[in-house]
Amino acid sequence: MTIRLSILVPLLAIPLLGQVTEPTTDAGAIVRRAFSRQEDFFDQARNYTYLRHEEEKKLNSKGKVTATETADHEITILYGEPYRKLVRKNGRDLDAKQARKEQEKMDSEIAKRSKDPEKRRRQAEKERAERRKTLSEVAEAFDWSLAGEESIAGRPALVLRASPKPGYKPKSAEAKVFTKMSGRIWIDKAETRMVRADAVVNDTISFGWFLVRIKPGFHFTFELTRMDDQVWLPREGRLKGEAKVGGLRTYRMEIATSYSGYRRFQSDSRIVETSAANQQ
Repeated sequence: MTIRLSILVPLLAIPLLGQVTEPTTDAGAIVRRAFSRQEDFFDQARNYTYLRHEEEKKLNSKGKVTATETADHEITILYGEPYRKLVRKNGRDLDAKQARKEQEKMDSEIAKRSKDPEKRRRQAEKERAERRKTLSEVAEAFDWSLAGEESIAGRPALVLRASPKPGYKPKSAEAKVFTKMSGRIWIDKAETRMVRADAVVNDTISFGWFLVRIKPGFHFTFELTRMDDQVWLPREGRLKGEAKVGGLRTYRMEIATSYSGYRRFQSDSRIVETSAANQQ
């Protein structure tokens, strides 16, 4: 079982785009300014396709590696949303049967996404609204302090330290995780956007009616890279920790994810046409 970065990272490590703003030494104001423009990132990310490499190490109770698996996915855009297609497993290209199965999955998803675009648009807007609501709490849920300045991607970035604010009452269910985490974020000084995050879980976090429980000490980092001298996109992420699933089985893991091969994407019509041709 893989607990992916997408479970936790979007809650803190959302890259932000925006106009250059006047400098401030108020840590809370810096965070509020940054997180007020998070939606721009998702729009920019849809302009790129890329490769995603993941290495997962399974650990025993003493922290020793018992097994290692790798997977490579091509991330492309189908009807305006990312789609992940497996292209390599454990360092080997897929065989003919595996490749055919992945193509069938993609064809099925294309057919699904082509239906009722208005319904999909409404769902996407609902998800954006929920995401904005959760992220709007970041500045208020933590006590923020300036911890220095470092260079990220060759650019000066402010380092801000976050600790849970005592007595904070989350306004959304998703924001409850903020009360159980602490860490640091790096914000590009020129554009007031997050470019790196480093966080640790201080208390048990439960998902899906307690089916998944993230244990204290679970640690993750996430860093962005600057592309085309104008946008920030994922570069790498790492997580290490322990989780219990279904209240029975414990998983101990260390996962490293890297992103490469970014290319600007013009239109998903080429994918639809290619898929249709494969079905003829």
